Amino acid sequence: MVLHRTNLRYEPVASVTHDTYTNSFNQELVSSQLVIFKDDTAYTDVAIVGKRVKFSISGLENPFNANYYNRLVWTSTDEEPNIKNILTVKVAPKTGSLYSSSNYENLSLIKQKINSDSPVYGWIQLESKEWAKAGSAIIKY
Repeated sequence: MVLHRTNLRYEPVASVTHDTYTNSFNQELVSSQLVIFKDDTAYTDVAIVGKRVKFSISGLENPFNANYYNRLVWTSTDEEPNIKNILTVKVAPKTGSLYSSSNYENLSLIKQKINSDSPVYGWIQLESKEWAKAGSAIIKY
């Protein structure tokens, strides 16, 4: 089975040889549908760009705008965002068509909040105000 990325989700694509087709075509197609990817498409990235830190969340299920999301937040701990662990915040614009978003912060300010080689956690606040995790990445400076 081959996984193929379509839109924002990985979808199984069955590779069927002649033998598979003649011997177990139906079984192969049924088993290929057992791979389900649910709400795990968003991912976090962090990079040093000059004297700034670029925080990103990509692979959003809907375009990043106020119809679907309130904000993206990057934290220094794996706990839901709070006043003690927030590194940066990106508020969703009223309109937008991108399935990812980034925010920049001054590296000197981030160094005061988190050590090099530490994980940065991405969070998505849905329009319903619920928080969803968006993975993590290691910051290196």
